[in-house]
Amino acid sequence: MKMLLSIILLLMATAAFAQSGLSPDESRLLTLVNEERKKAGLPKLQWDSHLAESARRHTQKLVDHQDLSHQFSGEPPLSERVGATGLRFNSVAENVGMAATIDEIHKGFMDSPPHRANILSPKYNSVGFGITLNQGELFVTQNFANVLPTYSAEKFRDAVVSEFNRVRRSKHVPEIDARPDDRLEKAACTGKVNPNSLIHDLPGVTDLVIFTSFVPEKLPSHMQDAAGDRTLRRMNIGVCFKPGPSYGYGSFYVVAAFYPVT
Repeated sequence: MKMLLSIILLLMATAAFAQSGLSPDESRLLTLVNEERKKAGLPKLQWDSHLAESARRHTQKLVDHQDLSHQFSGEPPLSERVGATGLRFNSVAENVGMAATIDEIHKGFMDSPPHRANILSPKYNSVGFGITLNQGELFVTQNFANVLPTYSAEKFRDAVVSEFNRVRRSKHVPEIDARPDDRLEKAACTGKVNPNSLIHDLPGVTDLVIFTSFVPEKLPSHMQDAAGDRTLRRMNIGVCFKPGPSYGYGSFYVVAAFYPVT
């Protein structure tokens, strides 16, 4: 009976790992990390497959070079490596280490102030690991990030318009007539809009607002001002998600053109 019980428990544990998609080492390290965060009064980190993808690729570099580094020759910087996975985020960090066991790896990270700071940082909400056993040593990469909600360009645009009209209502100004504009979307996707040139191609436009944002509910001051302007009755808007080093990996590029009462 005891043997049968052991077999059942083993099968249950194996099924749990299969369902989570984490290896036993990944699961153990995630547990250790989140136990530290719980003791510090911080929310647990969520496992993210994009971060795991970037971490695993970097861990292979550690194994290939038999060395610890955050960037090897010819390798993109961390933000670009994570951005290449398609993840939407606005902050990122990395720990790398090697030891014989997961528990030793974790202890080494916690005994190192910079590594400990990443593990206990309140600005991160997600994590992914790359763990490879090579010649008796575990090479480990931990990638941390503040992962942002996923938006399509259309959903982000609608959220910006909704917030704009919420501000209008709060100022007792009628809601604006907001219209998607393919020309403005195309301009937004270039990421290099010349406002003086663009406004000349838009007859009747009296104001143009161009900005980047990773939270649609936070409008820049110029948009706030436009929301309180009673002379504006129509807004054409184009939005494009343009991740990269210039504007970050969580920002949308927004171009809004305003038309007065006619």
